[in-house]
Amino acid sequence: MATQATPSPAAPPARTVPRWRSRARGILPYVVTGASGFVIGYLIVYLFVFPSQLVPSDRPVPEVVGLLDTDAQQRLRDAGFVPQLGEQQANASVPPNTVLKQNPVATSRKPKGTTVVIDVAVEP
Repeated sequence: MATQATPSPAAPPARTVPRWRSRARGILPYVVTGASGFVIGYLIVYLFVFPSQLVPSDRPVPEVVGLLDTDAQQRLRDAGFVPQLGEQQANASVPPNTVLKQNPVATSRKPKGTTVVIDVAVEP
């Protein structure tokens, strides 16, 4: 008996990739590299060139109203501020050399080295 050869199954038709898709795959590594370079550059500038956003140097101004001017000046220096005597106002209700007003006001946040003006009382 003669054996018949079974025909081999036909190979599936070759898939053709559209031209635009092969072009997009060709430039994809360049786009990814460019975007990665931009992000890395941005992070370097953000973290090392302008780090003030991450490490704020602002601190609260201490309350010195009601203290003697020498104590107020020392407290401001200890907190990193520069005290400056402002106006001398006649006031009989508080002892002389007592701080009546300060600018900037207490608890406002200012950078280290900011000048804080204090107005003190004098005898009328």
